Amino acid sequence: IMTETGGPAWRQSIFFPFADFSNHGRGEVLRARVESETYDTAYLDPSGPDDHTLSPVKDVPYLKLAAVHGDGGSLNLFALNRDLTSPLRLEVEARGFPNLALRNAVTLHHANLKAVNTAGAPDTVQPTALSGVAVTGGRITAELPAASWNLLRFGPA
Repeated sequence: IMTETGGPAWRQSIFFPFADFSNHGRGEVLRARVESETYDTAYLDPSGPDDHTLSPVKDVPYLKLAAVHGDGGSLNLFALNRDLTSPLRLEVEARGFPNLALRNAVTLHHANLKAVNTAGAPDTVQPTALSGVAVTGGRITAELPAASWNLLRFGPA
């Protein structure tokens, strides 16, 4: 959350994933086996010999997924699409959850990857409804927008 002295306060976009985990990440964390296309990248290693050492990272999945089984048979999926240019089809086999119903699905993304919330425009990057989520038995499908954070919440039908 950002503020100006004597002025307004506003949420930066990173606020929303933290709030999602805080509000909906309670329960039993499930082991998620992710099969996703991958990419190679590098990161700046602060423990490296100088300030400019890049360490390669191979085969990073485009999909990052966490699943939590909550009270009353709920299932919450937290999904990150790391692909900066393409949507990602999400297919989940929720074994042990044969009668799921969608409760809520939201996505956080913006077409401009440099978009930010400011005091003058505090709602530039906000969660919006994620449409097209389907549940059939224990099978969940959705299309995640490029470069997006997504929360999909399910409960017993």
